[in-house]
Order: sequence, then C-alpha cells, then structure tokens
Amino acid sequence: MTRTDQAGVCHDDKGAIIHVDCVSHKYPDGTQGIHNMCFSVYPKEIVALCGPNGAGKSTLLEHLNGLMMPDVGRVRVFGENLCKDNLSAIRKLVGLVFQDADSQLFSPTVIDDVMFGPLNLGLSAEEARKRAERALEVVGITDAQKVPHNLSGGQKRLVAIAGVLAMQPRILAVDEPTGDLDPSNAMKMERLLVSLRDEHGMSVVIALHDMNMAARIADRVCVVKKGGIIAEGKPVDILYNEALLASAGLELPTVARIYRNLRLKEEAADPPLTIEQLMDVIERRSP
Repeated sequence: MTRTDQAGVCHDDKGAIIHVDCVSHKYPDGTQGIHNMCFSVYPKEIVALCGPNGAGKSTLLEHLNGLMMPDVGRVRVFGENLCKDNLSAIRKLVGLVFQDADSQLFSPTVIDDVMFGPLNLGLSAEEARKRAERALEVVGITDAQKVPHNLSGGQKRLVAIAGVLAMQPRILAVDEPTGDLDPSNAMKMERLLVSLRDEHGMSVVIALHDMNMAARIADRVCVVKKGGIIAEGKPVDILYNEALLASAGLELPTVARIYRNLRLKEEAADPPLTIEQLMDVIERRSP
C-alpha cells in the first residue's frame, strides 16, 4: 500500500520490516513530538534520519520499539501492529541505543551490563554470558570486568550497543551515535554500524545531524523537520540538494560543497559522497 504524508512524500510499505503509518505523538506538556509521520525500514539497510535538534528524530526512534506509543496512527514491525500486548516480542526485534550512553549503563561491570538483557529474556547465566561475550567481541571491547562509568565516552557507547546486540535484534536504532566522540572513536563507531549491516545482516536506523556521516555510510537519507519527513531518497539525491537541506536547518556535506566549488565543466555521472570518491573525480578530470 502506498501513502502520501502532508509534505507530499510518498511512502510504499511493500517489503518494509518496519512501517510507521501516519503517526502523531504529543508529550504530556502538549509539545508535538511527531505529526503525521510516515517512515519505513527495509532489510539490510542503513537509513539516516537527518534534522536539527528538536525535529522529532529521537521521538520517532522511540516509537520503533514501543518505548513511546502513538496517539494517532500505527507502527508495524515485521507485519505485526505494535501494541502493549506484544511489546516484549517487538523489543527483541528492535534494539534502541540512546544518545546518552550513561542512561543504559548501571551494572557494576561491563559484562554484567551486557548480560542484563539476555538474563531478562529468561536465558541461563551461561548462555547470557556467551551472548554478552560475543556482543563485546563485535564492538571491540576487550576488558569485560571494567566499571562502566570509568570508561571513555566512546567505550560507553560501544558497551551500550553491545548490551542491545546481546539481545540479538534484527534492527538497531541509534540516536546520535558519534555525538561528542573524538574523530578516532567516531570512525570506529561508523565502521561498527557498517559491519552490522554488511556482516550481520541487520538494518540500522541512525538519528543524526552530521551530514558528512550520512554521506559516508547511509543507503537512504530521510530529512526530518517539525515532526515529519519532508524528503527521502538516495544520499546523492538528498545530500546535493542545498535548498532542501537549508530549509531543514542543515548544510551540504563537506565533499558535496567542495565538489560544487570546483566548478567542473561536466559533473560526474555519480557525484562523490566520500573523500576517496572526490579524489578519484579530481584525478580523472585533471589535465
């Protein structure tokens, strides 16, 4: 079935593993979080939700696994309408990592924190530990006995992701995964998210306002403004549309800006999104 939201964006839910169907949600103080939101997630993709602070990105993420429930509309996950009766089952399928990693870390050691979710699923301590150790290996954390709050910001985020991965979800939703991280840890985080798609077959939904990160790793970009998605498409189509991005308080990615400023006589058939692609274009166009 195909639907069109108030912004005129057409959404086809065929093949979607998550479909947010015209959802609206108001906070208790009356603030509109999202309005008439239509959004889908497809298998084995990284989809970037791009927008400024307050656009509704985090609110949308929290609807994907039922942490928030819609006032109007519905959320379907693998064909099932999300409701209070199936929240436990849905949360096994859709894992959510908050922007503030400290809010997900509360146990005395890293391994205890990562084991918490599997234990709550009813697994034995032995199986929960095995899952936790596998998840920590995936994110690259080697000292499982450390106290979580003594970790660096980047390590805390990795442990928070490991705690979700230990639940073995099929979809991971992450809120601003590289916010406040130094460049080295930010690149580690990007590589991890790409590996979850490429090596583990997961779908990853990322809320962010970093257009450079979206350009490097996203398969699809959705622009979020005032609680709704105003445009979505392939990164090259969205991230070179300066007027669209500006209307949502966003800027062109650095590579797109440099490429535009080069004023080449002929634009490449596929405009570059990464530094490597940009250098390739420059080398091919050099006399």
